[in-house]
Parts: sequence; structure tokens; C-alpha cells
Amino acid sequence: MQNKQGNVLGSIFHIQEYSVQDGMGIRTTVFLKGCPLQCRWCANPEGQSPHSELMHSKVLCKKHYYCISKCPHGGVFPGNNGYPEFKREICKSCTERVCERACPERAIRAVGKYWTPESLYKKVSAYSLFYRNSRGGVTLSGGEPFAQPEFVEAFVNICKEAGLSVGVETCGLFDWDRVKTFITKFDFFYFDIKCLDTKIHRIVTGCGNEEILKNLARLAEIDPCKIIVTIPVIPGVNTSEEMVAEIGDHCRKLHIEKIRLLPYHPFGEFKYNALGREYLMPGNLSVNQSYLENYRTILLDKGVDCWIE
Repeated sequence: MQNKQGNVLGSIFHIQEYSVQDGMGIRTTVFLKGCPLQCRWCANPEGQSPHSELMHSKVLCKKHYYCISKCPHGGVFPGNNGYPEFKREICKSCTERVCERACPERAIRAVGKYWTPESLYKKVSAYSLFYRNSRGGVTLSGGEPFAQPEFVEAFVNICKEAGLSVGVETCGLFDWDRVKTFITKFDFFYFDIKCLDTKIHRIVTGCGNEEILKNLARLAEIDPCKIIVTIPVIPGVNTSEEMVAEIGDHCRKLHIEKIRLLPYHPFGEFKYNALGREYLMPGNLSVNQSYLENYRTILLDKGVDCWIE
């Protein structure tokens, strides 16, 4: 996307400073909007749509109804439980966000704001001293960063010219032809592999994994040492020993030697409610630590360096 001046714009829904879990050292993690997958367990559902969205927190809401009286489009009305309800299709095309400004409790907020590559670099470069002292940098996450290739390319180019480390977390589903000219500039890749069975993958994410595996192979041909495969360990999806071993074997074939396990958690459930969406994962799911240690042992036995986060 471009603004009236012809500048490339990127849609970002969160910038997390002082992050220590998204790569080496102290990092700033930038979450970009838009993702081709619809994973049932997604912890950042506000990153799935490329458009700006409203999130409404019932915990903060005091039912003053200022949002209802101030909305110029009739997009907010009292719900059956007394809380405001939103006509999401109307909100989707709204740019005024009067309801957000009218709420004294800040129970309403718009997620998804546009940045130029230059303005984002100015924001993250303020922490250059911390990056330098800790061997950190910036990590692009999402959503799916490569869903906005023009913006990502422009931003990465600025960072690399300044000597700033940049990594990326990707679901793996992106158009290789649109990123191949700059994808080598990243210092590392957290590359998600949910499972190798494309039928199961389609059921739980909405898409098959054929292109994901092709992109992983393409990336591994360039430099497998930069790749850390991420397995989100999801009960009922990929928690069999056979599935974990299969992913380990696949990584070894591609000379990928690093895997991290991310155990399922339901911490994003409240976000679905705030977006007016249904959370599709069953309640009371968890991954036992002993199972995670067993999966780690299986992968270590395959000759893959593996850790649990």
C-alpha cells in the first residue's frame, strides 16, 4: 500500500519493545497485519486480517454507551448482555474511530496503524544501544510479515544499511517470487511447521502446506543454518510421537539443525471475544511438560538441536 505521496506503507498492530524471546539479545518485535492462514489456536487473531479492526474489552467497559451515541454510522448498539455490540462490516470501512476516542475507559481500540519504513526505523533505532550491547535487533512477526513484501523489503534495506540485525517469524506461506530478491538479508528465520500431513494442515489452518514446504526447501538451499523450525505443539493436531519424529526427519533432510517447541496456550482467547469472533479451540487444553520433554528427546536423537519455549 502507498500513501498520497507515493510512500510504501505497512500495516502494524503491535510493537513490542525489550523482547527477549524472538531471537538473540534484546529485540524489538514488530507485528504486521495480514496472514493467509487461519490457525484455530492463533494467539494473535488481530493479525489475521490485513485491515484495521476494533477490539472491545468487556473487562474495561463500564457501559456508558458513549460509543453508541457518538458513532456517526449507527455501527454500535446495546447487546443482549448490556455491553455494546458492533456491526463489524460497518466498522471495517470506518476511518474516523469516533467510538475509540469517546470511550473514557479505553475499552475500545483500533488495531492496525500504517507506518512508513522510515518512521518504523526511527522508532526501533532508538534502542540501538541495547541491540548493540546484547547482540539483539529487530524481529518481524505477525500475522505474516511476507504478506506485505514491499514494505518489508524497504524496511529491511534501511536496517541492513544501518548495520541492524533483522530476523523474521513466518508461517511459511508466501509468494517466493515476491521475496526472493531480499529474503537473504535476514539474519535468521523462525519458520513454522505445524504438521507434514497436508489434509490435517488444511483442516486446522484453512490451507494446505504444499507451498510452505516448498518455501522451506528453497530457504534451506540458500542457508539452512539461518533456519529455526518452530513447532507449535497443539493437542489433537501434532502431539503424536510419529508426527514429531517425521518433522525431525524432514528437517535433517534439508540440513536444518534447530527446532524450537512452542506449547499450546489459550492466552489469546480473550482477543477473539474482543474482535467479536468465536474461539474454536476446546477449553481446558494443555500440553504436559513430560510430553514436551519426550518430544525434545525424540528430536535430539535425530541429531537436531531442540529446545522448549
